[in-house]
This record gives sequence, C-alpha cells and structure tokens, in this order.
Amino acid sequence: MARLGRMQGEQGEQGEQGEQGEQGEQGEQGGGSSGLWPGCAGAAGQGLINTRDGIVVRPGDPPVIDRRALPFREPDKDGLPRMAGTRRLYECSADIRQINLLAELMQPLHLSADGASKSVLVQHIELDLKLARYPIYRIARPARKIFEGAQLTLVQQWAELRSERLGEITTQLGVPLHYWAGLVDLNPTSYRRTLELLGLGLELAYRVLQPTKHYLACPRPTSYSPSIQPVIRPRRFEAFPSGHATEAFFVARMLSHLAGHRADQPKHQELDNQLQRLATRIANNRIISGVHFHIDSVAGRMVGETLAEYLIYRCDPSSDGWKPRCFDGTALVGDEPMLQRGLDRTEAMDGSKAQPYFQWPGQKPHRRIRPPLSQSLVTHSGQAHEAGLLNLLWHEAASEWR
Repeated sequence: MARLGRMQGEQGEQGEQGEQGEQGEQGEQGGGSSGLWPGCAGAAGQGLINTRDGIVVRPGDPPVIDRRALPFREPDKDGLPRMAGTRRLYECSADIRQINLLAELMQPLHLSADGASKSVLVQHIELDLKLARYPIYRIARPARKIFEGAQLTLVQQWAELRSERLGEITTQLGVPLHYWAGLVDLNPTSYRRTLELLGLGLELAYRVLQPTKHYLACPRPTSYSPSIQPVIRPRRFEAFPSGHATEAFFVARMLSHLAGHRADQPKHQELDNQLQRLATRIANNRIISGVHFHIDSVAGRMVGETLAEYLIYRCDPSSDGWKPRCFDGTALVGDEPMLQRGLDRTEAMDGSKAQPYFQWPGQKPHRRIRPPLSQSLVTHSGQAHEAGLLNLLWHEAASEWR
C-alpha cells in the first residue's frame, strides 16, 4: 500500500507527500503502538539503557540463549530459518514485502523493442525449461497520420465535456482507489491484503508500461495542435499506451476475479459491468482532459486486461492462465470505425471476432498459456520451492472475499 500512496503522490501537485506513503502501514495499526515502529523515540533510548542495566543479572555476561522461549519460524536443518520461507513474509514491513514480492514477480519477465517493426514485445521466460519463452503482449505503434487524423479531431470534440468532468479528472490524477471502493467497499480493514495485491500489480504495470511507452515514442495531443490546451499538466513521458487505461482495466479485471469468490456470485455479472464502465470512464477522462488519444486507451485496455490475467496465473497456477494479446498499430489505415468513436469496452480482442489490429501478424491466434512456474527464486535440492511469496499473498487476498 505504500506504493499506492507514492504513485498517487507522484502524479499530483503534492507529489512530495506521496513519499510519506511508506509510513502508511503505521496508520493501519492504530492504538498506542506508535513507539514500536523502527527508529528511536528520543529520550526513550536512555530509558531503555537504564532498564537493561537494572534487569540483567550480571551485566557483561554472554547473552542467555533459550531455544524454547524464542523458536525460529520455519526452521531448517541447520537451525536457522528456512531459505525462502513464505510465512516470514508478514514479519517484514509493507515496503519490504513489496520489494520481495516484486522481485519474485519480475524475475522471469523480458521486454524487447524492435525498431524495424516499431514494436515492443513482453515475454515470460522460464529458466528451468531451457529459456522457454511465452509471449504476454506485443504492441506496434500506428503511423503519424493515425494520430493527426480522426484521433486528433476526437480529442478536440471531447473538450466540450471538460467542465462537466473536471472534478473527476482532477481526482483521478493518481490511482483513484476511492472510486473503486464505491463499488466493492474496498476498505483497508477488510481488504488489507487485496490492497497489497493491487499495489503489487500496479507496480508490475508501471514497470513494463513505462519502457513500452519510451520505446514506442508516441507524443501527446498537444504535440500535434496548439488548440488542444489540456486542463491538466501530464507527467513528462509519452502517451501510447495510456497508463490510466492500463491501470483502470487491470484493477477492474482483478476486482472482478476476486469478487467471484463471494457467495452472492449470481450478482457478479452486474458488478463486472459496472467495474468495466468505471474503467472506461477513467480512461475517457484522460481523452477529455486533452492528454491522451482514444487509441492510447484502446491499447492500454489490452495491456491492463492481459497483465491482470498474467498476475492471477503467477499467483495462482490453478487458474486458466493468460491470453497473449497484440495491438498492431501498423494494421490501421485511418478509416477504421474504432478511430471515429469512443472506447468500446466490449470490443473483442481475441478469437475469430477480433479486429485485424488485435491479431499477431502472420500468426494464428494464441491459446491461453499455462506454463510450469518456478514459484520462488530459491531452489531446494534442485527443485523450486513449492509455493512462493506470490502464492501466499494471493491466498490471503482471496480469503478476504469469501
């Protein structure tokens, strides 16, 4: 959750305050435990010195070791805790948990850019299977004429909605969890691990999307026309694909999947529809504000949906796996209907009904991928640890929805 606070801070006017998100875990505990957090409480240090001098029987003697009183958790044969022991994850502070989880999540990922095809490919590589490669997503950028044509006109037309949407636009500069909370009561008391899981997934999206944006190098609408005049100042990086669209559809897919564990599952379809509508509205607000093209959101939706499926499988290998997807901007000629209208959240990205720009060039549509996974960075006797940190976090988060 520290990362969520930091991501919100970095993208707003008060970015410096976002760095204080690492202290957010202290707020979760409440009560009078503030003196138990790392650091030194000033005068308390001298008090601790005096207290120790008063209760240690013979100062200077070697410390007493009592194995019965203070047993190690998950002990190994050598007496120390087992390497990669998953239960010790929650002995770490929130920011350290996030670092360890992210290390496990990012380890098999590989991103490559191809200047000839103007594309970026993200793959999952299994080291234990002689570098077996599994595609996650591929994006090829459109030609300049695509942005300068109907796409620019659409941004200009949607500017009429700015007065109506300004409140939403300014409160969605970061990751707008308060909007999602309105649909599923996403509070930090009942859904602490869910929020941690979402924070981890958003870190994943951030770390693969930013290099994707950099390599594809597609400017924002203001680079094409001085009449756009956006109502917010975007951060200084490229526009395509849209980060807000990626994050929104990622969160929508994750919450929809987790909510499927509920006993009232028959109501799940309406919840899924509302989650998708909210993701679409958040993405559209970035176009209305003048900082994105519609096509940025189309590609962002594809990335967000795919990364959600990928994260679910990495955390829970019993799931259906992920569907590798492609957005081939080079297949656009400029007269496609999707370039003339707003984002269609029901547009098929897979199968026979998928449009040409959602198909891998020269290849048949990919089936869902479910490769064997190395769940931990540490191996024991040549075999990967049975369950990694991701699997532990997933079960903790999923249990909050049962």
